[in-house]
Amino acid sequence: MNYFDELTALKDMYPELTLDNDGYQRLDDAVMDANKEGVQKIESLLRASVPDFVRFQNFKPRKDGTTSVRCQTRWSPGFTGVCYIALDDFKPESLTWDSDD
Repeated sequence: MNYFDELTALKDMYPELTLDNDGYQRLDDAVMDANKEGVQKIESLLRASVPDFVRFQNFKPRKDGTTSVRCQTRWSPGFTGVCYIALDDFKPESLTWDSDD
């Protein structure tokens, strides 16, 4: 599966899930509820591709014109924290993918 293409398509289909957050800002619950189907699809992809994934928060535009996925991941058994993953890291040719998968 090409996670980059799938996530990019979902980002385009659900533009309200993009937030240029500054620190701890997050999308309103009403926005998350209105885009529930998109959130579920995104979380399904992230669950399959991001180790210790917990939940999706938003797409984050970057100053260089790229986009990151902001999500919560389990960093240790007792700690869950924010993780920003460049959307480009989901490309099949990205060095982040293990060739043994």
